[in-house]
Amino acid sequence: MDFKKFQLTAIVYCCCCYAASQVLGDCSFSFSVHESKWPKLYKNIGSRKTLINTKGIRHQIPENIVITADCETSIQRPGVSYGKRSIDLNCTQNHIYVDDIKLNSYLHLWCYSNHFDLYESSQPFDWCPTPMTSYLLARPVNDTYVYYAGICYNLEQQQILTAYYSAAYQLSKYKYPTRLENYPPSTEIEQAYKHFESHRINPTLLKNVELQQWLQFAQYDNQAIIQDPNLFTNPHNPIGGLLEFHWWPNLHSGNWHRYEKALKEHIETDKEIYEILEGVSGAVAVPFYGNGSGGNYSMVEVTYWHDRKIPLYIWQYLKSKKDNGKDVVVIAVNSAFTDFYEEKELIFCTDICHKIDWLKAAISTFRYKTMGLIFCCDVDEVKLSKRLEGFALPSEPARIEDEFDDFNESILKYKLPPQK
Repeated sequence: MDFKKFQLTAIVYCCCCYAASQVLGDCSFSFSVHESKWPKLYKNIGSRKTLINTKGIRHQIPENIVITADCETSIQRPGVSYGKRSIDLNCTQNHIYVDDIKLNSYLHLWCYSNHFDLYESSQPFDWCPTPMTSYLLARPVNDTYVYYAGICYNLEQQQILTAYYSAAYQLSKYKYPTRLENYPPSTEIEQAYKHFESHRINPTLLKNVELQQWLQFAQYDNQAIIQDPNLFTNPHNPIGGLLEFHWWPNLHSGNWHRYEKALKEHIETDKEIYEILEGVSGAVAVPFYGNGSGGNYSMVEVTYWHDRKIPLYIWQYLKSKKDNGKDVVVIAVNSAFTDFYEEKELIFCTDICHKIDWLKAAISTFRYKTMGLIFCCDVDEVKLSKRLEGFALPSEPARIEDEFDDFNESILKYKLPPQK
């Protein structure tokens, strides 16, 4: 083929592609890199809407298909829809129409972040023992509240005890913990970050040189008990150190990371819904030799600043919302010094991790001490052991009826119990 024929062929091909694109449409949009800003997408089928599974940031709009984007808060982008809760997108001849406003073939689409404020609960959580304080992370919506989590907090020592929240697969209608409906907010804690500071351990401030050396070796770091990136999209953390405790880094980046990865995959793959009570318990101890030598040592709990302690255990009570679901307690040892314990001193139940199908890909390292020990327990066995402070789940609110919103999603209506 000579050069002129090649040029002609290329021009014809390009024209055909352009014409096809004009007929078929070529529209797309992208979400924010922060998943907390993603809207829900619905495909419009007649008078009904069906939820679309969204994976990844970039998405295509088929020609002449109407897609509804819905935000829990309000639309941030595109700017023409600023402040709206939902918009309709339609691709026609390489242009996206947003509620009949003609835009380009590509746009950014995201919502304002879910912002949760901190409140005192109107009454103590029934799983939060005295003298702990009960807090709510919640957001007002019309005449009610959306609840993200319930926090049981030791105000005197300024340390978290438990956090109660939920986890569900992407297309689930269940997103937030319903049990908190029993505890309406009362006083809002404004500028919470000023009241809940991040207290980090400085080993050099400990009076005992031997304890200093052990903690310099362990390198404990502050991390939030709820490992949800959507909760911390704001570079200015509005709740300060409220959710933080001292993690052993080897556990946090080792076996706990493997466990949480397996849990997230299980929730999505098996369409699981959990209410989670997560907590910290016990106190880390280090070997203290004093003037002795060899094997003559005693285990001494580490305390600092107002009797604060490093928790020995981080645990999650997974309460399934499915009729055939299985409940389990997953417990991790938050200590760099497990070699100085007898195993039975740390693992206080029959380990059932190997019986949990969705954990089988992760458990091969759960007994590697350098990655942090993890074991799994039957719920009743944990209750009998009384080793985990604050281990209980709140009662369910009284359910009245199901209603449905504009997107054909169930809205659960609850009746609050009478105040005591």
